[in-house]
Amino acid sequence: MSSSNGAQPVRLASPYSTRFKIIAGLIVATAAVLSVVAYLRASDARNDSITSTGGTSEIVEELIPPRGSQALQQATVGIDLASGWQGALRIDGKEIPEDQLSGASGADQALNRIEFTPGSGKVIETLPPGQLCVQAVVWETSAGREAGTRTVSWCFEVV
Repeated sequence: MSSSNGAQPVRLASPYSTRFKIIAGLIVATAAVLSVVAYLRASDARNDSITSTGGTSEIVEELIPPRGSQALQQATVGIDLASGWQGALRIDGKEIPEDQLSGASGADQALNRIEFTPGSGKVIETLPPGQLCVQAVVWETSAGREAGTRTVSWCFEVV
């Protein structure tokens, strides 16, 4: 397509250099990849099926504090069980006596939430600093503890 007077068409130059375009593209691609990774990690944390030692999401609704999180030395430790399940807690290898658990009996039992808060005069007065692993021994209420238990374990960092 040449013009009748022989002039070449005018090309408009891009205001951005090729180097700028490449760097901008890399930044956008990196941001997209990081967004996907962050989403997948958050999704994994929400969908933790609690299967490490026999617990399943059908049995356990919440671990307190969550697996891999951080907690203070006076933090409450516990497990929220699905309806029809009961349990006991073992913290740092020590089974917590039932009379020191909240939710193990009485009105709180209907919530299926078994919790222990360290304190003066209790089997554990403060949670030891560092990584702490907890086991919840759980069983179906209708079958009883003697009929069969499962163990749900998780660890978190005490700061």
